[in-house]
Amino acid sequence: NVFTAFAFIASGGLLFGYIIGINGNVVTSGQLLCADDWAGEVGTFVSYGYRQCYKLGALETGFLSSLNLIGACLSSLICFRFADGLGRKLEVQLAAALYLLGGLLAAASPVLWGVYVGFAVYGLGIGFAMHAAPVFIAEISPAAVRGTLVSAKEAVVVLGIFLGFFTGFIFSNIAQVGWRLMVVVSAAFALVQAVGITFIPQSPRYLVLRAVREGDAGGAPGPLEEARKALGFFRAGTPACEVDHELEVMRQEIAGSIGTEVARWTDSFRYPRPLVIGCGLVFLQQVTGQPSVLYFATNIFKSAGFGSAAALSSVGVGLVKLLATLFTVWRVDQYGRRLLLFVGISMMACALALIGTAFVFRECQAPGVSLADCKEADVTLPRGWALATVAGLMVYVSGYQVGFGPIAWLMISEVFPLRVRGSALSIAAVVNFGSNILMTLTQEVLQRALTPAGVFFGYLALSIVSLLFVKFQVPETKGKTLEEIERMLAPRPARDVRAPLAGPEIA
Repeated sequence: NVFTAFAFIASGGLLFGYIIGINGNVVTSGQLLCADDWAGEVGTFVSYGYRQCYKLGALETGFLSSLNLIGACLSSLICFRFADGLGRKLEVQLAAALYLLGGLLAAASPVLWGVYVGFAVYGLGIGFAMHAAPVFIAEISPAAVRGTLVSAKEAVVVLGIFLGFFTGFIFSNIAQVGWRLMVVVSAAFALVQAVGITFIPQSPRYLVLRAVREGDAGGAPGPLEEARKALGFFRAGTPACEVDHELEVMRQEIAGSIGTEVARWTDSFRYPRPLVIGCGLVFLQQVTGQPSVLYFATNIFKSAGFGSAAALSSVGVGLVKLLATLFTVWRVDQYGRRLLLFVGISMMACALALIGTAFVFRECQAPGVSLADCKEADVTLPRGWALATVAGLMVYVSGYQVGFGPIAWLMISEVFPLRVRGSALSIAAVVNFGSNILMTLTQEVLQRALTPAGVFFGYLALSIVSLLFVKFQVPETKGKTLEEIERMLAPRPARDVRAPLAGPEIA
């Protein structure tokens, strides 16, 4: 039952990855955007029609691609204030409903403003899903598989990216309306999630937390009795006496370490080093360019000269990314966090140096036309550099999944003290989505101002900064208990915060 619940909870991450994967095939020429040789009518923000295409500027394109991230940032702020009142299950249900509604709105809208609204609503679902998933999964998992399942959430996100690339490849040849079919597939996934999560009980630990707050001693119907039934579901096949014992231990731990008071949101800032580590990792995770590479993967392959084969090339990137993620999930407890971060970021830096150099040699196939005036379809690379670019991208995304991808969120679940873990996690989520929005909004502008080669060299410089950050700021937490990590990172005055957080241990 734990693995069944994991599948429906983590499917929110799959839908997040899916929208990343299809974005490059949605916001591209020949689909939502007009092709270079388009001779038909160009749609406007309010014009009506299902076979319209649009001509958007660089900022407009970046804003459209960022709408789901803007929605995710807004719902993360909502979680910061209301998550403990909503509960884990309701958060997942809200995410599924918003995914379904947003996907249908974007796919079915005959006007551009309706497409914008649909992607923004979809983004609201991302925020709820990504906030609830690590907490919900950790709370229902036995200790023996907790670390694996929490880390495996990243693999599910990557699986969604791969499915998005693959779906984009399938529908990319249907001009003007293929993107609608890509988006409507997400609504089908969301419907499955919405139905499946209905049959999954609430988190037992969350219910015990409510019972402690309300002074429920059990016996009569209440949150403690509901927690007993939920724990029995997740421990199917376990004797009732063992379930009761686990529930009692859970109740005692929560009553002793959390209490009945709720920490003020400002208490999170009394732990500066954990905040620097957590927020620094998710910020550098975004600004080293990986999200931008995925959002614009198809267009990057087109810039490399792969033309109509660009969508298929992106599928290969998604597959390599998935395999690298599975390796990291398998070996993270053996190799340690710092080593994997060093290895992964170093791979990214080497790949960025290669890709940036390769893009310096881009050329226009059309005789007598400069690169600046060349149509997108005519931009190409010499054969050797084109192959080097593909290899570099494969190494780049592999490095990200060895290091930043799974390790950043794993570190966040470990470095924040228990008392403020819920609110601190929300702060990190806002930093994550906010910096992702910044990168997506500026991607097209930066490519035009600095050229693709200049953008990749900029990411290379930030990767070097990331290596220095890991060396001087990020500790090794492998093999340490959460209490040992808290003593290592939190100064004594901060650990004596009187108002404890009513929230779960999620690592």
